[in-house]
Amino acid sequence: MSHQSAVPDSTATGQSQPTDPHAGLSLVPPGSNSQRTLDTPAIRNIGPRFTEWLPAVLDALLPTITHTTRELAVQHDPRTLQHNRPYGFAAALFETHNVGTAPTATTPTHPFTDALAKFAISYADVEPDELSERKRDLYDYARDEITGVGTRDLPGAPTGLDALQETIIPLLAAGEQTPTIVVSLDGPAWEAIDDERTAARACDTLAVLAAVVDIRLICSPRLDAHLERTHPDWYDEHLTDAGDTHRDPAPDEASESALSAAWNTIGEFTPGGGRLRLLAALDPAGEREVRDLKADSEIELSAGAIDRYVREFADEHDLLAIDTRPKYNRVSLTETGTAAQELIGPEYRVFHPEQSQFNNDLTRTPHDTTSRVCRADAEERSTPTTGGGGSGAVSSAAASSSAHSLPAAAPTAEDWLAATGDASADGYTQWLGGPEGRLDAWAMHDRLLAGRQTEGITLVDEPVEPFEDGEVSYVSCFDDHAQVVVQWGGPLATLVRVTSALLSKQMFSKVLPPSVIGDELDELYDGALENATNDVLRLGAQIGWFSEDEQNYDGLRERYGEIRRRLLAKLGDVMDGDATAWSNLCRDAHGLLASATQLYRAVGVDITIHIRVPDTAQLRTGEGRYQDFLDFFKHTVPKNAAYGVHSVYRLLYEERVDKLKHRMGYEFDDDPTADLTASWVVSGPTASTFREDIERAIASKATDVRETIQEGTERGVSLTIPVVDGNAYGALRRVVDRHADRKGFATLDSDQRRRLVRLATATLGREMGRCSPYGLAEALLSIASARSASAPLTTDDVASGLARLPAARLCPSLPSTMRKALKTLLVADEPLGRSAIVERAGISESSYDRHLDKLAAVGMVESVGNGGHKKWQAWLIPWWSPLADVDAPRTADSDESSPTPASRWDDVLYDIALDLGLNPDYELFAGQVDIDEVFAALPALDRWRGFVAVHYGFDANAIVTLESAVSTSESTASQIPGTTAAVEIGASLDDRQVSLHEEPDSNPRKCSDFLI
Repeated sequence: MSHQSAVPDSTATGQSQPTDPHAGLSLVPPGSNSQRTLDTPAIRNIGPRFTEWLPAVLDALLPTITHTTRELAVQHDPRTLQHNRPYGFAAALFETHNVGTAPTATTPTHPFTDALAKFAISYADVEPDELSERKRDLYDYARDEITGVGTRDLPGAPTGLDALQETIIPLLAAGEQTPTIVVSLDGPAWEAIDDERTAARACDTLAVLAAVVDIRLICSPRLDAHLERTHPDWYDEHLTDAGDTHRDPAPDEASESALSAAWNTIGEFTPGGGRLRLLAALDPAGEREVRDLKADSEIELSAGAIDRYVREFADEHDLLAIDTRPKYNRVSLTETGTAAQELIGPEYRVFHPEQSQFNNDLTRTPHDTTSRVCRADAEERSTPTTGGGGSGAVSSAAASSSAHSLPAAAPTAEDWLAATGDASADGYTQWLGGPEGRLDAWAMHDRLLAGRQTEGITLVDEPVEPFEDGEVSYVSCFDDHAQVVVQWGGPLATLVRVTSALLSKQMFSKVLPPSVIGDELDELYDGALENATNDVLRLGAQIGWFSEDEQNYDGLRERYGEIRRRLLAKLGDVMDGDATAWSNLCRDAHGLLASATQLYRAVGVDITIHIRVPDTAQLRTGEGRYQDFLDFFKHTVPKNAAYGVHSVYRLLYEERVDKLKHRMGYEFDDDPTADLTASWVVSGPTASTFREDIERAIASKATDVRETIQEGTERGVSLTIPVVDGNAYGALRRVVDRHADRKGFATLDSDQRRRLVRLATATLGREMGRCSPYGLAEALLSIASARSASAPLTTDDVASGLARLPAARLCPSLPSTMRKALKTLLVADEPLGRSAIVERAGISESSYDRHLDKLAAVGMVESVGNGGHKKWQAWLIPWWSPLADVDAPRTADSDESSPTPASRWDDVLYDIALDLGLNPDYELFAGQVDIDEVFAALPALDRWRGFVAVHYGFDANAIVTLESAVSTSESTASQIPGTTAAVEIGASLDDRQVSLHEEPDSNPRKCSDFLI
């Protein structure tokens, strides 16, 4: 078969471009007028290996690349072109437009940006043949560096598609010109390719370029059909007008006719039977491969039964559509199928459409894919007119959480987690869900993820309810991030439970199915390793229990299931057994956990492991128990780390000669920094007090590093393990930024961000300037999306979300009955009187009499009416707060004796003291006020100390503004004193020593050989 090399058409030039082209891929049918008349650069007969034609494409784009670079240079400094200053501009390309990568000690400028700046500024208008030999060499070098991006290794630069996405793409995106090129495909070469993954990478390369280039694609009708059949997802996304035209998308809400048709069909199915189990397991908003359904242990059907039911659902009942174009058939729900899912209730029983509908989260797990898109709130956000709470002031999101829509008995997130049921009856590993009416499975997953602040260890001060059954583990996976939640039960039990959860049937069924791992493990590492996968897993990643029998999906799943069951069976035997059995089981569990985290890394799924400690004080009082706790992190965290595809444990710690001989050859980068394959979150009432002890424990692990590395005769990688305070300002700021961005709000400036964090800590904090990231995330999840991209996230928005939290979350320094009264007023649709508050809040009349006046004294509630008919409204932001947009009480009927507007925190404290009837000594507030003296003299004010101080933005103990404490550390949380530390393990030799080890066959392979 002849194959014409891809070269730019010499008859086409880049001087005449279509009017206002738009970036993207589009098909040009052969023989059409548009194909013949386009006066654009053309690359002919490209094959399925992108490395063969990408340089020709970049060469065709070179005029636009050069023009754009010169435009940006003028914007940076007009003198750049006038005085021929390319090198200063090379750094600006990264700093201003994110082109290239950050300079390092050994690579001051990115090779691409250096070459690009030199070529565009110094050689744009020259005739190459007229240059001197030396300058011609520089010209050729610069041109080759630009056109070689993505097809060869550049020192200090990424490779492949990553190289394009860090160089060409941001460069052209920063310019005003969208270039157009014509690309014709070599049909025979594409159809004859042995490995479609090679062709898939070529398709991906075209898609990446299409983000900034108008690509007109020419291929024969036969090749068009081949591409649609072999690369359906790519074809649907890029070569159809409106995405997938082969099936109708599942509607968001089923119509009455669809519900009626669904009822007539599935009402005849056997309750709890296989058909209903299969139907409930389908993805309501996407597709599932049939081979994944066959491997789903929750369906519990034979492969033959699934094939039969799938065909029956499609051909006889119109419940699903089958896409036969890919190698493995995919199925998706039709409108009738979506309606049918809504009618399936607990225990897979069907309910009539007129009966109460059951949420799908209660009948099936929503973990059908590891790549879920975040759901935005559907409700519109009304614009609050006052201070973030109360009647007429709460947004629609907050109003919807009134007592009429959310029962007072609705469990909190913590209550739901604690209610595990009995492990032996309800499952040792359970899907993470959430309290009905408050949080669904995705929201609960996202709420927990707010605790993770680093790829390391995060410590979160959080009251934790003990599990009903401490042997239960929860698992969850959305957006390519898996989470495991366990309760601390000692080092060995916790280790085995975490490992067991990651390798449970739930995770293999939904997160690690055949389509993700591959029938022959060929999808691991994004399919980039091709035939080297087995060597990488065994000799590089050091995945254990991996022989020839495990080198396919079924063998791997069966083997790990067997080892998992063996560990669980031994756990009960060794808890009271001898030390040797305990150590052996601990070693096996560590090995299996390291293998599991490496496997998740290979499929591109991040892992966060949550360890809940209900009684941190009790843990610390037992010296042996506490040391076991510290040793757990000392030995476990460093073992779950990787450098490229290599196990860090084998690189740094392993001393057994036979093990060292069986490892893959490797080379080090200039900065050989390893990554953890799992992140850890410890939650408990005083978890942050563990920080220094955990740091010391992990730091002591440095002495276990192989002696040859410690002595400097062998080079090792560097492993950094951050230990982070999850309640501090930096952590809370990240939670706010993440949700503001997700909801579509404008980027927050530093002042807006600090005001929002102050409100959160004033409302949720148990300590000054700190609060729960979980509570803050839960509040932000409940607010509606922004009306426009320019809308800022305001304190009123956040106050509305905070008002939806359970009463126990609000102002934790207040008595429980006071918080219940406050919560009742915050969510009320109208002002409430005494009897209504007592009834709705479930408090006594004496509690009402004791608390309402106190809430009024601090401005959190205000009165409407007088005498025996007084009613109340509530706000989380009192009117006197600098966070409020008012300068007087909000209600028109406020008493004339209400405090006058106060501009100073000490004036506010004085007025509050007066309203509480404390008769303060005036001298306390005269002149320079000593805050400690005020609270010592007026202990009844102490519960309001943090509330007032944080609203005014200072630490009342030191009278130091929070703004000044963080104004110089806005960029990274690690710069805020006392919030972050890191332990660094490992050592390295002189940079001249690059290669450490050769394989037995004397043919060492580098990390880069495997595109990791």
